[in-house]
Amino acid sequence: MILDARTILLLMAFTALPTALVLVAVSRSYAARVRGAGHWTWANIALAAGLLLLGLSDTGNNLAARIIGNTLLVLTAALYYLAIQRLLGDKPHGRLAWSAVAAAGIVFALQWSSAAPYGLAVGTLSIALAILTGLSAARLLLPPAAEVPVSHRFTGLLFLVGCLLMAARLAYTVLADHPPDHLFAADFWQGAILGIAHIVVMLMSLGFALMIVDQLAAELGRQATLDELTGIGNRRVFYSRAEAELARCRRRNTPLSLLMIDLDRFKSINDTLGHAAGDRTLRRFAGLIGPQLREYDFFARLGGEEFSVLLPDTTEEVALSIAERLRQLTEAEHLPVPGFAVPTTASIGVAQLREEERGIDELMHRADLALYAAKSSGRNRVVAASWLDETTAVLPPARRPAAAPAVQAGAE
Repeated sequence: MILDARTILLLMAFTALPTALVLVAVSRSYAARVRGAGHWTWANIALAAGLLLLGLSDTGNNLAARIIGNTLLVLTAALYYLAIQRLLGDKPHGRLAWSAVAAAGIVFALQWSSAAPYGLAVGTLSIALAILTGLSAARLLLPPAAEVPVSHRFTGLLFLVGCLLMAARLAYTVLADHPPDHLFAADFWQGAILGIAHIVVMLMSLGFALMIVDQLAAELGRQATLDELTGIGNRRVFYSRAEAELARCRRRNTPLSLLMIDLDRFKSINDTLGHAAGDRTLRRFAGLIGPQLREYDFFARLGGEEFSVLLPDTTEEVALSIAERLRQLTEAEHLPVPGFAVPTTASIGVAQLREEERGIDELMHRADLALYAAKSSGRNRVVAASWLDETTAVLPPARRPAAAPAVQAGAE
């Protein structure tokens, strides 16, 4: 049985167009822009156009098929490569891709003008497609890592199969005793290679769609766990992480401390400079504090100008030292801008988990009381929960331990 090449090419063309439309619909159905979807859509449009030019020609050797059709197929592989790079967040190698397309088009034109045999056109096309599909496969499969999503491996393997198919077609054209002399010659191996290529190309688009789904799922997960304004952890993930750390510290009998941070006089920034300036101040503060923390600490914005830092394996004494360093950095930064009449500073409450405390809410409550004492005793200071008696802590400010042995900066 010999597969009809013309039928295969036309089937590939008519399946490429709906795939392009599906990708357009998928990319437009999400608020977030899907990187690479546009390149992949145009790749399928180029694929359909090139295959139609080849499939509707007499022998595949006329000008439209030989030059434009084949060049469009190379363009398809180049756009696939760029789409993958964009989806993965790489800087696209546009110069390499467009150079390959231009070089292939020039070679096709020279071959047609010199009436070169069909085998040379097949060789040129096979080499160009093998290089571009090989690059796509390498990007998806290398370096091998356990955390690579299955969709990436699946699509990468398909590109690898495509690369091998083009190499096989090149080898057959060069080494066969009687290679086909035109595209629609009755030849078993040519038909078999084109038939397998049809299936592989369809599955490539499926693989790319699965990669898009994985990326969107990851983005939704990121949005669910990160504060949109500052890019650090949000309140929801803070509670989840805090409960997990509390359980771990209980199992290992290690200390756990917590910092509650509030930016002083933050309202004056919004009132004087506007909410955009307030947002910039929050982002700058998050960017200032994050690099000062250890890899296993957890920094989160709980809401408004209130932040929290979870410090696993940390005693209150060490936590106080960390808190004072953060307070000093904030004061030195002169937020929101140097020369602002009422710069914001940081008041910080510090608490270490007690043996009898069973939940994170109790630890947060004591850290909040310490923060309240810091705010009430002049702001821009660090207060530890252990310095306070909880009953005293809720008394009016005049009866607070304003001069407790805090690590203090000058009061207002």
